[in-house]
Amino acid sequence: MAPRIPQRITGVNVLSLPLSTLEGFVFSLVDGRAATSDIAIITGIEANKLDSILDRLSELGAVDLPWAPRKAKPKPPTPASIPDAHFASGAARYSPLEIDDRAEISKELRKRILDAFYALDGRNHYEALGVPRDADKNMIRASYFELSKIFHPDSQFGKDLGPFRSKMESVFKRLTEAYEVLGKKKKRQDYDEYLAVTEQTRKARRAFDRVSREVEAIRVPEPEPAPEPPPPMPDASVLRAPRVPSIAGAEPSSPISKAPPAVTLRPAPSNEERRARVRERLRQRLKTTSSRPAPPPTTPIEPASGQNSSERRRSAIEGLRNSIAASGAAAGRTEANVRAQAHVRKAQDAERAGDFLTASGELQLALACDPDNKSVQQEYERVSKVVARSLATNYEKQALYEEKTGNWKAAAVSWARVSDNRDDDENAARRTAESLLKSSGDLHRAQRYAQKAVQLAANNTQNLILLARVYLAAGLKLNAQRELEKAAKLDPRDQIVNNLLREARS
Repeated sequence: MAPRIPQRITGVNVLSLPLSTLEGFVFSLVDGRAATSDIAIITGIEANKLDSILDRLSELGAVDLPWAPRKAKPKPPTPASIPDAHFASGAARYSPLEIDDRAEISKELRKRILDAFYALDGRNHYEALGVPRDADKNMIRASYFELSKIFHPDSQFGKDLGPFRSKMESVFKRLTEAYEVLGKKKKRQDYDEYLAVTEQTRKARRAFDRVSREVEAIRVPEPEPAPEPPPPMPDASVLRAPRVPSIAGAEPSSPISKAPPAVTLRPAPSNEERRARVRERLRQRLKTTSSRPAPPPTTPIEPASGQNSSERRRSAIEGLRNSIAASGAAAGRTEANVRAQAHVRKAQDAERAGDFLTASGELQLALACDPDNKSVQQEYERVSKVVARSLATNYEKQALYEEKTGNWKAAAVSWARVSDNRDDDENAARRTAESLLKSSGDLHRAQRYAQKAVQLAANNTQNLILLARVYLAAGLKLNAQRELEKAAKLDPRDQIVNNLLREARS
């Protein structure tokens, strides 16, 4: 059998190929004279594995294998077949200036790295690998290895990647995490359950946001302001022609020739005519709201004895204003009540269907329409408690999974939501503070939740120790010492307490 001698293809820049260390070593031994058996002896690689490495070098266009059948030249990939095409969807999330950062790689590769780095935030494992939820193990594996060829830092061995190296490492780490979870049956099952819970809570938060926007948009109609009374008609005897100002450089105006046109005055209506007009306006105004109860005007229409005409007219107008305002308010209240009852009926239908989240939103909208309705307020409080308990259960499942995977930042958010929905849950408050501490989160928030745990269970040394650790992280040694001394009284032999006390007193 003739020896199989691989041939190196001239003009290939090995540094530009995404080769592992072992593949690069094998490539260095391909010189056109060494047979595969010689290379196997030198490297100590098994024959089957060596054939796989040579096949990969052949696919990359680095070596020629004369004994292997010639493969058709692959067609240029379409956007849908590019492994990382899913990262480039939508508008770029980075500044174009970042593409110009110093690095010995092509501009196209820089763009692909930036697209992936900024797109991964908020994506689940399936979205990170660009595979559907029902992808089988082979599809997941193929996607991971294709993406690794692009984002593994060693694929650009020997090149100065500048700021792109850390981004490539972050992307590759995230892809590896996704592959390790989805590639194992039990881990994938746990992750799918976690995804289902997070999607439920995300849907709930979107519903809350929608209801909040609708509540803000609701405005109970305000009664129309009463029209201002017309100014009193001046007596004809006080009307005078206006004085025309003189203009510098102009001839003096003749007061006769420049006088304004004569004003024709209508005779002033009598007091009885005025009262009749006021009554007619009131009757016409109240005609449309005759079916609604309206309180009587606070100011009587009929003039009191001894009032002059001006006082009687002001009294009539004031009475009209109060009547119209009262009628408008009554109409607004009636309309608000009708809208509120419509939302209450929708809430009842949703609750019968088991959708307490929608029921809670509808009752919140009903309260926005009719905030003084006590029965609606009681129903809203009852349904909201059911929703809060359900959400707290989902957030707790999220938090437990995030703790298990070491995602302390996400766990802190989930545990905080559990604690906020369960005012009496000491465990949720303590684990919120612990997660914040482990994720280097906000120490003020950690202190608040640790104090809540202490208030709920003051005799639990773990709560006192946790609060002391928060104080120590914040540099407040005296505060930490105070809490640790309380814990020492509860359990003088606790070694953790004694060690932390020495640290606080130092």
